Amino acid sequence: MKISEAQTKKLIEFDGIVSLKQVALKMTLTRFKGIYKHNPSDRVIAECASQINDMLAKFGSIMQSDYDWIMKL
Repeated sequence: MKISEAQTKKLIEFDGIVSLKQVALKMTLTRFKGIYKHNPSDRVIAECASQINDMLAKFGSIMQSDYDWIMKL
């Protein structure tokens, strides 16, 4: 499971109701939104994508529904 930088940007900029189930991923997303708000650069998006992909690689088995939701954005 992996998400692209474009998908990461879409996730970070999403203003609707976030339907993530894993608390760790929700907290990470909240942190990334704050970082991106203060520095909306491609470098920040690349770092966020890398960290999310690390989480998905490590905990993918319990994050499948969250991954599916991100893919639908």
